[in-house]
Amino acid sequence: METVGLLPTPVPSTNSPEPTTQRSIVEQLLDKKLAEGDFWYVVVAEWLEHLKKYLGIASTRKYYQNKAASPPGPIHTRRDYAHTVDFLHEDAWRMLVSWYGLAEGHKPMKLVVFGYKRGAEIEHNLNSFKVMLSTSPAEDFHNVRFSKMERAGHIEWKVRELYRTPKSQQTRLWAKADVDSDWQPVLHRDRSMGKILGVDSDFTRPIVAMEVCSREAGWKSPPEGVEPTDELPFGPLYEHSIFDDVTTAWEIDIHDQIEQIGKSFIEKLHGSFSGFVHKSKEYVEEREGHLREREREMYERESVTDKLTSRLQDKERRLNEELATCETKTREFESRRLQLEKEFLEKVEKVEKNLEERTSELDKQKTQLEKEKNNFEEEMRKMSELHKIRDSRIKLDIGGHQFTTSLLSLTRDPASMLSAMFSGRHDIKKEADGSYFIDRDGTHFRYILNYLRDGGIKEGTLPNCENLWRELLTEAEYYQLNELAEYLNALLFCKTSPDGDTFV
Repeated sequence: METVGLLPTPVPSTNSPEPTTQRSIVEQLLDKKLAEGDFWYVVVAEWLEHLKKYLGIASTRKYYQNKAASPPGPIHTRRDYAHTVDFLHEDAWRMLVSWYGLAEGHKPMKLVVFGYKRGAEIEHNLNSFKVMLSTSPAEDFHNVRFSKMERAGHIEWKVRELYRTPKSQQTRLWAKADVDSDWQPVLHRDRSMGKILGVDSDFTRPIVAMEVCSREAGWKSPPEGVEPTDELPFGPLYEHSIFDDVTTAWEIDIHDQIEQIGKSFIEKLHGSFSGFVHKSKEYVEEREGHLREREREMYERESVTDKLTSRLQDKERRLNEELATCETKTREFESRRLQLEKEFLEKVEKVEKNLEERTSELDKQKTQLEKEKNNFEEEMRKMSELHKIRDSRIKLDIGGHQFTTSLLSLTRDPASMLSAMFSGRHDIKKEADGSYFIDRDGTHFRYILNYLRDGGIKEGTLPNCENLWRELLTEAEYYQLNELAEYLNALLFCKTSPDGDTFV
């Protein structure tokens, strides 16, 4: 079991406000959660529990339950084997120091909260940094202890001070988390070094090297193995550490004013409470009188309501008799209605059956006529195409390959180059044998011609050869056959055609 030493109980400061005022101010400050960058101060746990007992704040420490409810006296911060310690947020610390002061021989012990990967915790140990110049050998360094939350601007200030660097000389830092890590430039002087390097332990030994800018060569001396860079650091250099107390006189004056305003507010609140209680009692008595009057009125209304209820019950009885008569007539009417509906449905069913038979017979005749019509139209279309083909035969010489086709086939795709050539808008010169010469490779032109004759590519008509597809794609793009080009692209990129069937 931990031993708790006894502390003297000095007389409290005459500037301390009343315990109720202190409690209203301090109670919420004692419940503050740990947040990265906040400062906390060490106090002896017995002194803090004494304060809670004095102010009437609940405590969870069982060893101090019997402590007398007297003023706790000046704050004790000394850490030794006789006392456990606790921590106060900076806002609570400043408030309590202004009320109780520090005990003789005790000094403030300021700690900072760091955001470890496991969560925000108070940093109990400063890390040992290896500090050197970027041009120094690996064994030439200084050990300096810094907090992981220390700003890079202050560390650079300390290194400049250590190596007596003139104020006119530009410098920047290079750092790495440990020996096995890579160097990285420290350009944000306002950021904490622990966050820049990703340090997550109190026992990591980061390495910091300061590069001095040469007036002649510039930034040409980074640590060994690092490429020179002209990136400049930004942000100020900080002479003071984050633990240095640089509170100005006006800040102290503001704290005093806030404390005085809080004390005056609590005193006025206590004075106003008695008046509020007195007015509340008068209001309650007045409301009770109104409620008694309302109760009398309700009693009179209840007697009138009873009489009306009796009359309504007589009317209800007569209405029930009339309702029974109406229900009897309704049942007779419903029976007659069902009989008529049955007769009507039988007649409708008979008429619908006759109509369905006639409709079926007419549909058969219509289907037969449409079939004969379609056959006749298809026969006429084919005969018309045969006459057109016979009357408009065209000879083509495609790179030395002879082809004979019809004007109808060549103009089937109106957006193609062949349709434009033989549309009649252009004067095309014939060869001596009556053919039209096109300077293209005629090896695959038969596929182009079949595509125009059939209006599409039938499944299985193209060989399964990727090289042929690519050569045919080139020809299709030349003749501006867009749908054929899309189909070939789909084959090359393993896509199915929109129909998933035989035609593009």
